Amino acid sequence: MRDVVKTNVKRQQSSKRKHRRTRHQAINILLVVLLVVGVGISLSMTFFFNVTRIEVKNGTQYDDSRIVSLSGIKGGENLVRLDTTFSAKNIRDSLVYAEDVTVKKKFPSTVEITVTKSEPIANITYSFGYLLVSSSGKILETVEKPQEGLLIIEGYEPATDTPGKQLESNVTEKNAVLNTLTKAVSMNPDAGIYSLDMSDIYEIHVQFGDKVLFEMGNSNDAEYKLRFAARTISELNQDKNYHLKMVGNNQISEISDDSAQVVHTMPTEETAEITTNEQE
Repeated sequence: MRDVVKTNVKRQQSSKRKHRRTRHQAINILLVVLLVVGVGISLSMTFFFNVTRIEVKNGTQYDDSRIVSLSGIKGGENLVRLDTTFSAKNIRDSLVYAEDVTVKKKFPSTVEITVTKSEPIANITYSFGYLLVSSSGKILETVEKPQEGLLIIEGYEPATDTPGKQLESNVTEKNAVLNTLTKAVSMNPDAGIYSLDMSDIYEIHVQFGDKVLFEMGNSNDAEYKLRFAARTISELNQDKNYHLKMVGNNQISEISDDSAQVVHTMPTEETAEITTNEQE
């Protein structure tokens, strides 16, 4: 009996020593892996992945060298630690006609900078003339006369006229209204819209060409209202002047030069179709 007990104790001690050795080996392996990873990270942020080439895809009038300088990126700088967001923002903020800027890391040693040009899409009235603004709402220039072929927007009340700054109104609510209206106009490119007057955001006036003034009310369902107005105008005598006014959800009141008043109604199926398209 005593021999059996001694044998069991020896086996238990041997098993414990084996488990300890296995645990120590696992810890040692983990330490080696961590050391290798640490060395790799250290090398990648010091000796490896350093910038040797900067590629510029430039769609603007600015020199490539100026764009690179504004990015703050220099040869030999570590690619891993490079802050591409800061570089892109600094380029866009510094160059008035830089609309979209992206800075990408291309390992092992290249940086790619892409700059697209800002294009004016509207004239915004202000105290001393007009502001030319881009599709993103960036102020590009101040001019005395509106640029031909571009939408004129009145009554916005811009808070700043500084080129390069983002367009913003003194009346907070008008920012959202402007976004809604410009999007609606872009969805009706063939409507012949000349100007928008948003002095009163609840009674917005839209000028179609030089003969039709449309009172659309507020900016709710703006795309639908503009489509309805354009559809109505296509049925009018193009030699007369008209005053149109939105009445309810699916009617437009028409008054012509001879003061004859007519009410146009959008067919129910077309109203439903337009509403569905807007929701999509």
